[in-house]
Amino acid sequence: MRGEVEQPSVMVEVTTVEDVVIAVVRDDVDHDTFREIRGALFTCMTGRAAALVVDLDDVGFFGSIGIAVLLEVRQRADQLGVRFAVVAGRRTVAQPIRLTDTQDLLHVQRTREDALTAVRRHPRFTGHLDDPTDTGSAHSWP
Repeated sequence: MRGEVEQPSVMVEVTTVEDVVIAVVRDDVDHDTFREIRGALFTCMTGRAAALVVDLDDVGFFGSIGIAVLLEVRQRADQLGVRFAVVAGRRTVAQPIRLTDTQDLLHVQRTREDALTAVRRHPRFTGHLDDPTDTGSAHSWP
């Protein structure tokens, strides 16, 4: 399956590989676009996908509202039993995530390949956002 969910100021390109939905967010994630991005990402989890990978490598601006959206999407993924990972290889995205110490909660990976490996390797991550034993996937930051 391949398609696009286009919104007025942002685009989310959606591809399904086996049972993993890959959502590539393009443009900025800010107060003008977060509702559309959140809606598109929630829509990605309405099918039969076992996992959702949110790829942010094409995002120009990424602030605190973007982190809030990702945490909300992660929480919904947990509720639905959908494995979840985020690709944040660009400094503009990785730095705010690192500064807020949310990389483990969001299962952040540097590349799409690493994220796909992470969601396929773990039949289910060990816990939920409020579970202190949920360590997600280990990675190193630049």
